[in-house]
Amino acid sequence: MMIVRLVAFVWIAFFMGGAALAQDNPILNRLNTYIAAYNAKDAEAISAYYTEKAALLPPQSRALVGRAPIAAHFANAFNNGVTELEYNVLEIDQTGPDTAVEVAETKVKLGTKTISGRSMHVWKKVDGVWFIHRDMYHVLGIAQ
Repeated sequence: MMIVRLVAFVWIAFFMGGAALAQDNPILNRLNTYIAAYNAKDAEAISAYYTEKAALLPPQSRALVGRAPIAAHFANAFNNGVTELEYNVLEIDQTGPDTAVEVAETKVKLGTKTISGRSMHVWKKVDGVWFIHRDMYHVLGIAQ
């Protein structure tokens, strides 16, 4: 179960508006490069997408606050065989000029298994750039 907690990482729960999914959406652009860093297994690059005081809230685990613990979380997942993040954004709701909530469904590989999950990110704009400020995810299931 520890592997499952480390693995699924990404995010959950509203319905997405068309404008929020436009190709020029800066959060979608950030997500695309985030996914590339994840699939390259670059934990340090992934942590750079988070604010300095970001909190990652893995299932059944304590909050990981700050970039170093977040990088360690992803490095541990990669060391345990997690690969191939697929990310399907369901919604991006900009709740203010510098805050947005994004919900997605995810899949990652762990050996021959596929782990499905949902995630919710709270994004925060810092100096004109969007960063993940809160990251919560849970595992929906594991398939062979």
